Amino acid sequence: MINFIKGIFVGIFNIVPGLSGSVLLIILNLYEKCISAISNFFKKPKETISFLFPIFLGIVLGTYLFSKVIFIFIKNYPEPTFIVFTGFLLGTIPHLLKEAVKNGFKDSYIIPFLITLSIGILMLFLSTKNISYAINYDFLSILKYFLIGALLSISTIIPGISSTVLLSIFNIYGIYIYSISSLNLFVLIPTSIGFIITTFLLSKIINYSLNNYYGYTYFAILGFSLATIPTLMNFSITFNFSFLISVILGILAFILTNYTFKVMK
Repeated sequence: MINFIKGIFVGIFNIVPGLSGSVLLIILNLYEKCISAISNFFKKPKETISFLFPIFLGIVLGTYLFSKVIFIFIKNYPEPTFIVFTGFLLGTIPHLLKEAVKNGFKDSYIIPFLITLSIGILMLFLSTKNISYAINYDFLSILKYFLIGALLSISTIIPGISSTVLLSIFNIYGIYIYSISSLNLFVLIPTSIGFIITTFLLSKIINYSLNNYYGYTYFAILGFSLATIPTLMNFSITFNFSFLISVILGILAFILTNYTFKVMK
Protein backbone atom coordinates (compact mmCIF):
# COMPACT_ATOMS: atom_id res chain seq x y z
CA MET A 1 0.00 0.00 0.00
CA ILE A 2 2.88 2.36 0.82
CA ASN A 3 4.47 1.70 -2.58
CA PHE A 4 1.08 2.20 -4.23
CA ILE A 5 0.73 5.64 -2.61
CA LYS A 6 4.29 6.53 -3.60
CA GLY A 7 3.45 5.44 -7.14
CA ILE A 8 0.56 7.92 -7.24
CA PHE A 9 2.96 10.77 -6.43
CA VAL A 10 5.37 9.53 -9.10
CA GLY A 11 2.52 9.53 -11.61
CA ILE A 12 1.71 13.13 -10.69
CA PHE A 13 5.36 14.14 -11.13
CA ASN A 14 5.44 12.43 -14.54
CA ILE A 15 2.54 14.53 -15.78
CA VAL A 16 3.71 17.88 -14.34
CA PRO A 17 5.72 19.91 -16.89
CA GLY A 18 9.39 20.20 -15.95
CA LEU A 19 9.28 17.49 -13.30
CA SER A 20 10.54 13.92 -13.51
CA GLY A 21 8.91 10.93 -11.87
CA SER A 22 12.24 9.13 -11.65
CA VAL A 23 13.69 11.93 -9.50
CA LEU A 24 10.86 11.28 -7.07
CA LEU A 25 11.67 7.56 -7.14
CA ILE A 26 15.21 8.45 -6.03
CA ILE A 27 13.95 10.62 -3.18
CA LEU A 28 11.58 7.84 -2.07
CA ASN A 29 14.40 5.24 -2.16
CA LEU A 30 12.70 3.26 -4.93
CA TYR A 31 14.73 4.15 -8.03
CA GLU A 32 17.62 1.68 -7.77
CA LYS A 33 15.25 -1.09 -6.63
CA CYS A 34 12.98 -0.49 -9.64
CA ILE A 35 15.88 -0.39 -12.10
CA SER A 36 17.31 -3.61 -10.71
CA ALA A 37 13.92 -5.33 -10.76
CA ILE A 38 13.19 -4.33 -14.37
CA SER A 39 16.64 -5.30 -15.67
CA ASN A 40 16.36 -8.73 -13.97
CA PHE A 41 12.73 -9.34 -14.93
CA PHE A 42 13.36 -12.61 -16.77
CA LYS A 43 15.54 -13.95 -13.94
CA LYS A 44 13.03 -13.27 -11.15
CA PRO A 45 9.64 -12.63 -12.80
CA LYS A 46 7.44 -13.33 -9.75
CA GLU A 47 9.46 -11.15 -7.38
CA THR A 48 9.66 -8.39 -9.98
CA ILE A 49 5.92 -8.34 -10.66
CA SER A 50 4.97 -8.41 -6.96
CA PHE A 51 7.29 -5.47 -6.26
CA LEU A 52 6.58 -3.34 -9.34
CA PHE A 53 2.83 -3.89 -9.72
CA PRO A 54 1.61 -1.65 -6.84
CA ILE A 55 4.06 1.08 -7.90
CA PHE A 56 2.97 0.81 -11.54
CA LEU A 57 -0.70 0.83 -10.57
CA GLY A 58 -0.16 3.97 -8.48
CA ILE A 59 1.69 5.68 -11.34
CA VAL A 60 -1.15 4.92 -13.77
CA LEU A 61 -3.79 6.19 -11.33
CA GLY A 62 -1.85 9.34 -10.43
CA THR A 63 -1.17 10.11 -14.07
CA TYR A 64 -4.79 9.66 -15.12
CA LEU A 65 -6.38 11.60 -12.25
CA PHE A 66 -3.97 14.54 -12.36
CA SER A 67 -3.90 14.80 -16.16
CA LYS A 68 -7.36 16.37 -16.09
CA VAL A 69 -6.23 19.02 -13.61
CA ILE A 70 -3.02 19.77 -15.53
CA PHE A 71 -4.94 20.01 -18.80
CA ILE A 72 -7.25 22.69 -17.34
CA PHE A 73 -4.58 24.76 -15.61
CA ILE A 74 -2.04 24.78 -18.47
CA LYS A 75 -4.69 25.72 -20.98
CA ASN A 76 -6.19 28.54 -18.89
CA TYR A 77 -3.45 29.71 -16.48
CA PRO A 78 -0.07 28.76 -18.01
CA GLU A 79 2.28 31.27 -16.31
CA PRO A 80 1.05 30.85 -12.69
CA THR A 81 0.97 27.09 -13.19
CA PHE A 82 4.59 26.93 -14.34
CA ILE A 83 5.74 29.14 -11.45
CA VAL A 84 4.12 26.76 -8.96
CA PHE A 85 5.69 23.78 -10.77
CA THR A 86 9.09 25.48 -10.40
CA GLY A 87 8.53 25.53 -6.65
CA PHE A 88 7.78 21.80 -6.69
CA LEU A 89 10.97 21.17 -8.68
CA LEU A 90 13.21 23.23 -6.38
CA GLY A 91 11.82 21.30 -3.42
CA THR A 92 13.34 18.08 -4.81
CA ILE A 93 16.88 19.45 -5.34
CA PRO A 94 18.16 19.22 -1.72
CA HIS A 95 17.14 15.57 -1.50
CA LEU A 96 18.69 14.76 -4.88
CA LEU A 97 21.98 16.48 -3.95
CA LYS A 98 22.11 14.53 -0.68
CA GLU A 99 21.77 11.29 -2.62
CA ALA A 100 24.47 12.34 -5.12
CA VAL A 101 27.13 12.85 -2.40
CA LYS A 102 26.08 9.85 -0.31
CA ASN A 103 29.33 8.04 -1.15
CA GLY A 104 31.50 11.17 -1.11
CA PHE A 105 32.38 13.88 -3.63
CA LYS A 106 35.02 14.09 -6.37
CA ASP A 107 35.94 17.13 -8.44
CA SER A 108 35.48 15.03 -11.59
CA TYR A 109 31.75 14.74 -10.80
CA ILE A 110 31.40 18.30 -12.10
CA ILE A 111 32.07 17.10 -15.68
CA PRO A 112 28.92 14.94 -16.14
CA PHE A 113 26.96 17.60 -14.24
CA LEU A 114 27.98 20.35 -16.70
CA ILE A 115 27.39 18.09 -19.71
CA THR A 116 23.85 17.14 -18.74
CA LEU A 117 23.09 20.70 -17.62
CA SER A 118 24.10 21.94 -21.08
CA ILE A 119 22.05 19.25 -22.84
CA GLY A 120 19.04 20.09 -20.71
CA ILE A 121 19.26 23.80 -21.47
CA LEU A 122 19.69 23.01 -25.18
CA MET A 123 16.34 21.20 -25.02
CA LEU A 124 14.78 24.51 -24.05
CA PHE A 125 15.64 25.99 -27.43
CA LEU A 126 14.51 22.87 -29.30
CA SER A 127 11.13 22.63 -27.58
CA THR A 128 8.10 24.45 -28.93
CA LYS A 129 5.44 26.48 -27.16
CA ASN A 130 2.83 25.40 -29.71
CA ILE A 131 0.59 22.72 -28.19
CA SER A 132 -1.34 20.50 -30.57
CA TYR A 133 -4.22 18.32 -29.39
CA ALA A 134 -5.06 16.82 -32.80
CA ILE A 135 -5.22 13.01 -32.90
CA ASN A 136 -4.92 11.30 -36.30
CA TYR A 137 -5.85 7.71 -37.08
CA ASP A 138 -3.28 6.44 -39.59
CA PHE A 139 -0.14 4.28 -39.60
CA LEU A 140 2.34 7.15 -39.30
CA SER A 141 0.38 8.46 -36.32
CA ILE A 142 0.69 5.05 -34.65
CA LEU A 143 4.48 5.35 -34.96
CA LYS A 144 4.22 8.81 -33.42
CA TYR A 145 2.26 7.42 -30.49
CA PHE A 146 4.88 4.67 -30.09
CA LEU A 147 7.46 7.48 -29.93
CA ILE A 148 5.47 9.09 -27.11
CA GLY A 149 5.90 5.89 -25.10
CA ALA A 150 9.63 5.71 -25.86
CA LEU A 151 10.16 9.34 -24.80
CA LEU A 152 8.10 8.81 -21.65
CA SER A 153 10.31 5.83 -20.83
CA ILE A 154 13.48 7.88 -21.32
CA SER A 155 12.17 10.56 -18.97
CA THR A 156 11.08 7.93 -16.45
CA ILE A 157 14.27 5.85 -16.45
CA ILE A 158 16.72 8.77 -16.72
CA PRO A 159 16.04 11.05 -13.73
CA GLY A 160 15.95 14.79 -14.31
CA ILE A 161 14.74 14.59 -17.90
CA SER A 162 11.24 15.99 -18.08
CA SER A 163 8.81 14.05 -20.25
CA THR A 164 7.01 17.26 -21.13
CA VAL A 165 10.20 18.84 -22.47
CA LEU A 166 10.95 15.80 -24.64
CA LEU A 167 7.37 15.59 -25.90
CA SER A 168 7.20 19.33 -26.61
CA ILE A 169 10.30 19.06 -28.83
CA PHE A 170 8.22 16.84 -31.13
CA ASN A 171 5.04 18.84 -30.42
CA ILE A 172 3.19 15.80 -29.05
CA TYR A 173 2.75 16.83 -25.40
CA GLY A 174 -0.81 18.07 -25.99
CA ILE A 175 -1.77 14.79 -27.67
CA TYR A 176 -0.37 12.85 -24.71
CA ILE A 177 -2.28 14.88 -22.10
CA TYR A 178 -5.53 14.83 -24.07
CA SER A 179 -5.36 11.09 -24.81
CA ILE A 180 -4.94 10.28 -21.10
CA SER A 181 -7.72 12.59 -19.94
CA SER A 182 -10.05 11.13 -22.60
CA LEU A 183 -8.74 7.52 -22.35
CA ASN A 184 -8.12 7.30 -26.09
CA LEU A 185 -6.91 3.70 -26.53
CA PHE A 186 -5.85 4.28 -30.15
CA VAL A 187 -3.10 6.49 -28.72
CA LEU A 188 -2.51 4.79 -25.37
CA ILE A 189 -1.95 1.22 -26.66
CA PRO A 190 1.03 1.99 -28.97
CA THR A 191 2.27 4.45 -26.33
CA SER A 192 2.27 1.65 -23.73
CA ILE A 193 4.13 -0.72 -26.07
CA GLY A 194 6.79 1.89 -26.78
CA PHE A 195 7.13 2.58 -23.06
CA ILE A 196 7.56 -1.08 -22.06
CA ILE A 197 10.16 -1.94 -24.73
CA THR A 198 12.27 1.17 -24.13
CA THR A 199 12.06 0.84 -20.34
CA PHE A 200 13.46 -2.70 -20.38
CA LEU A 201 16.39 -1.76 -22.63
CA LEU A 202 17.29 1.43 -20.75
CA SER A 203 17.06 -0.23 -17.33
CA LYS A 204 19.94 -2.50 -18.31
CA ILE A 205 22.16 0.51 -19.10
CA ILE A 206 21.21 2.50 -15.99
CA ASN A 207 21.64 -0.52 -13.71
CA TYR A 208 25.20 -0.94 -14.99
CA SER A 209 25.95 2.78 -14.52
CA LEU A 210 24.67 2.82 -10.94
CA ASN A 211 26.69 -0.25 -10.02
CA ASN A 212 29.93 1.04 -11.53
CA TYR A 213 29.72 4.87 -11.66
CA TYR A 214 27.36 5.83 -8.83
CA GLY A 215 28.56 9.39 -8.14
CA TYR A 216 28.98 10.30 -11.80
CA THR A 217 25.52 8.99 -12.59
CA TYR A 218 23.81 11.00 -9.87
CA PHE A 219 25.60 14.24 -10.69
CA ALA A 220 24.53 13.77 -14.31
CA ILE A 221 20.98 13.39 -13.00
CA LEU A 222 21.38 16.58 -10.95
CA GLY A 223 22.45 18.48 -14.07
CA PHE A 224 19.33 17.41 -15.96
CA SER A 225 17.15 18.39 -13.00
CA LEU A 226 18.52 21.93 -12.69
CA ALA A 227 18.29 22.41 -16.45
CA THR A 228 14.51 22.10 -16.30
CA ILE A 229 14.18 25.34 -14.32
CA PRO A 230 14.70 27.70 -17.32
CA THR A 231 12.41 25.40 -19.30
CA LEU A 232 9.61 25.97 -16.81
CA MET A 233 10.21 29.72 -16.66
CA ASN A 234 10.30 30.18 -20.43
CA PHE A 235 7.72 32.97 -20.63
CA SER A 236 7.60 36.75 -20.31
CA ILE A 237 7.03 37.90 -16.74
CA THR A 238 4.51 40.64 -15.96
CA PHE A 239 4.84 42.05 -12.44
CA ASN A 240 1.27 42.29 -11.23
CA PHE A 241 -0.94 40.91 -8.45
CA SER A 242 -1.36 37.59 -10.25
CA PHE A 243 2.43 37.18 -10.48
CA LEU A 244 2.80 37.92 -6.75
CA ILE A 245 0.21 35.29 -5.83
CA SER A 246 1.92 32.81 -8.16
CA VAL A 247 5.30 33.38 -6.46
CA ILE A 248 3.75 32.89 -3.01
CA LEU A 249 2.15 29.65 -4.18
CA GLY A 250 5.50 28.59 -5.68
CA ILE A 251 7.24 29.14 -2.32
CA LEU A 252 4.53 27.14 -0.58
CA ALA A 253 5.00 24.38 -3.17
CA PHE A 254 8.75 24.32 -2.40
CA ILE A 255 8.14 24.07 1.36
CA LEU A 256 5.44 21.42 0.95
CA THR A 257 7.54 19.29 -1.39
CA ASN A 258 10.65 19.51 0.77
CA TYR A 259 8.74 18.61 3.95
CA THR A 260 6.62 15.86 2.37
CA PHE A 261 9.63 14.02 0.98
CA LYS A 262 11.35 14.07 4.37
CA VAL A 263 8.28 12.39 5.88
CA MET A 264 7.67 9.90 3.03
CA LYS A 265 11.30 8.84 2.82
